[in-house]
Amino acid sequence: RQMTSEKNRDPLPTHCFAVVIVRNKRGQYLCVEETRDRGWWLPAGRVEPGETFEFAAHRETKEEAGIAIELKGVLRVEHTVKRGFNRMRVVYYAEPIDEAAPLKSIPDEESLGAKWMTLDEVRELNNERKLRGDELIVWGKYLKGGGTIWPMGIFGKEIDLPKPDQKPVAPSTKD
Repeated sequence: RQMTSEKNRDPLPTHCFAVVIVRNKRGQYLCVEETRDRGWWLPAGRVEPGETFEFAAHRETKEEAGIAIELKGVLRVEHTVKRGFNRMRVVYYAEPIDEAAPLKSIPDEESLGAKWMTLDEVRELNNERKLRGDELIVWGKYLKGGGTIWPMGIFGKEIDLPKPDQKPVAPSTKD
């Protein structure tokens, strides 16, 4: 690959997204019924100008599912190079602030509604081709298998140093 001189480099647009895996104390996952016949998925969306990934995660969950969450950690940071742009996603693990809070039930441009589901119920939607993608199943299996939840401080602003006592969170293996 040929190196490009610094003078000739144009900035490459990066499309940023926050994705949120929300699990309650009963081991159910928050699923969102998407608009435009895209099926069920999880709270997620583009990071708007001026927002942090963390703010976008809270905003998207509130808009699409109607509830407030507590971000517990980061599951993954993804960066993909595409033709003419980059795509970056931060996948968060979260829990509802209020387990009894009602989920969104009135459709709007963000979603048709939301529902708590077990992994078995999500798999059934996948079998019926009513699931936008199998990502929630993959992350559910990851968490059930004891996958690492990285501390929120792993993803910070430039120059911010992590606290010395930050360690990965051990997930519950509850399903």
